[in-house]
Amino acid sequence: MHDPVDIRRRVDRLVARVDGRDDYGQLLASGQVIHRLEDVEDIEAWRAEISRDARSGEIKVRTGFNDGIVWALRVRRERPERQAEVRRLRELLLRAVPLAVELRHKPTLAVQDGDALVCTCGRCSALGYGDAAENVVGGALFEDDCPNEEPPALTALAMMHVPRSCWPSEGPGPA
Repeated sequence: MHDPVDIRRRVDRLVARVDGRDDYGQLLASGQVIHRLEDVEDIEAWRAEISRDARSGEIKVRTGFNDGIVWALRVRRERPERQAEVRRLRELLLRAVPLAVELRHKPTLAVQDGDALVCTCGRCSALGYGDAAENVVGGALFEDDCPNEEPPALTALAMMHVPRSCWPSEGPGPA
């Protein structure tokens, strides 16, 4: 796999990059931003600010609130480069997630930005890093056995990227 110190640095840089964004930056990067209603002081002012920033950036957005959340979604046509990014990420996940499942981890996606992502185990502290553009996969999630002795429950990530014949057979159903 990859050097653990380098993987840790990559994880830290990715998390810092994502955490350092304001709401509009998050909207531009991921196409969405969502908050719990109680975390937004003035819902209408928040929506107006996102809409104003979008107009100045000449992008289309939809904002709203329901079921305890306030949200903004970027309205965009899929560009060929975005489709290529999604394809690269899918290929990376098809390689990496089966490794985590084989090691009895319960993999979930924690952070994704562009071609890079961080996954975590829902049962232990293992992290895994992947970068589809640089063809890098590493971290305890993809390299070390999960210390939890009970069989893992399936996650959506595992169900989407691991052949059914490789799903854990002893564990509880989807989590």
